[in-house]
Amino acid sequence: MQHSANTMIRPEQQLVVALCRMPLDDRHAYRARELLATRLEFQAVIEQTRRWQVEPLVFGNLRRHFAASIPPGVVAEITELERAQRAYAMSRTLQLVDLTRRLKEAGIPTIVLKGPTIGITAYGDCSRRGFADIDLLVPKNYLTAAHDLLIAGGYTPKFGSEMIAAIVAGQHALEFSGPGPAVEIHWSLLSRHLRFDLEPDELWRDAHTIKCVGSEITALSPPHLFLYLCAHGAKHEWNIFRWICDVAQLTRRLTALEAQHVMALAQRTNSRRIVALALRLVRETFGEEESPFPATAFGAPGETDTLIAVARASFEGAVERPTLLPARIVRLHPYAAPLAFWIRSRERKRDQLACVARFVFEPAPGDTGGGAFRFLVRPARLAANAVMRAFDKVHAS
Repeated sequence: MQHSANTMIRPEQQLVVALCRMPLDDRHAYRARELLATRLEFQAVIEQTRRWQVEPLVFGNLRRHFAASIPPGVVAEITELERAQRAYAMSRTLQLVDLTRRLKEAGIPTIVLKGPTIGITAYGDCSRRGFADIDLLVPKNYLTAAHDLLIAGGYTPKFGSEMIAAIVAGQHALEFSGPGPAVEIHWSLLSRHLRFDLEPDELWRDAHTIKCVGSEITALSPPHLFLYLCAHGAKHEWNIFRWICDVAQLTRRLTALEAQHVMALAQRTNSRRIVALALRLVRETFGEEESPFPATAFGAPGETDTLIAVARASFEGAVERPTLLPARIVRLHPYAAPLAFWIRSRERKRDQLACVARFVFEPAPGDTGGGAFRFLVRPARLAANAVMRAFDKVHAS
C-alpha cells in the first residue's frame, strides 16, 4: 500500500487502514501482519479506530484474523467494543425499519439514504457500518404526510411551521429529534444552492428493494448511491474517514456497467471532479486496487491535489490543516470552508459562481421578512453575523 505508507505517519494509523476492508484481502492482511510484527501501541490503535468510526470493521478483522498476535487483554477489549458497535448499528437499523414500515402503511413511499443501505450494499452486513441519524427520501408531494406522521409518532421538529416552505424550496431536509434516532426527511439529495441536479424522478425509477433484518427497504440504485456518496463527502470536506471506506467498499462491488453509469451521471451533472476526488482519496488511502472505473475517471494530474491534502489532513489529525481560504474569511462563517471545498470540487465555473450567488442571495429558512426586498435580507444577515464574529474575536483577545 504505497500511497498510505508514504502519507500515514504513524504505524497505528496504517494498521487501522489495512483492516478497513470487508472481506480482508491478501494484500491488506499481509500489510497488517507486517505492522503487527513491530512495536505498536494498541491503545492508540483502539483510539484511532474509534475516532475514524470504523470499529465493526477493524476490531472484527483484528479479532478474527490476528488474535494470536495481540495481547489477550486487548482481544477482550476489542471484542466487547466490536459487539457494542454492531449491536448499536443493529438497534438503529431495527428502528429505521419500523419507521419505514409505518410510513409505508400510511401510503408514503420512502428510499433509505445511507445507514443500513450502505452497510448491506457495500459491506454485505448492516451491522458492519454504524450510523446515527435516519435519512429518508420521500416524494415532494408526500412531505406533509410524512411530517404529520412523525409528529403523531412523538417526533419533535427542529424548525418552526413558518420555515417549512423555505426549507422545501431550498431542497433542505426536514429535521426531527426523538423519540428514536434523529430523522431527516429529504425530497432531493442535496440542497438547491449546491447545484447537484439529479432529478428525483430518476432516483425513484431506478431504486430497488433490498432485504434488511427480516424485512425489505427501498434503496438507491448502486450507481446513484455511489455518486451520492461522492457528493456527500465533498459537501462535508470528507472529514469522516468512514466515508472513504464506504466508497472503497462500494467500488469493489460495482460492475463495469454500473461504473459506466456513474460516469454518465457525473458527465450529465457536471460532477466528474467530485467522482475523481473520491476515487483518488480511495487510492491515496488504500493504494492501487483493481477498479471498474477507467483511468480517466481519476481526473487530470494535479486536478484534485489541494482537495486531497485538505481532506487527508482532516481525518489524519494534522496540527495545521491546509486551507482553501484565508483564515480571516473562514472565521467569518462556519460554512465558509465547506462551501469553498465544494466549489473547488466542481469543474464548471458557472456552477461555482451559482453556488456562491445562491448561498449569498437566496433566502435561507431562517431569513424572514423583507417583502419585495427579501433577497437583500440574507446578505445583510450574513454581513451582520460576520461583523459580530469579528467583534467577538477582538473582544476575546
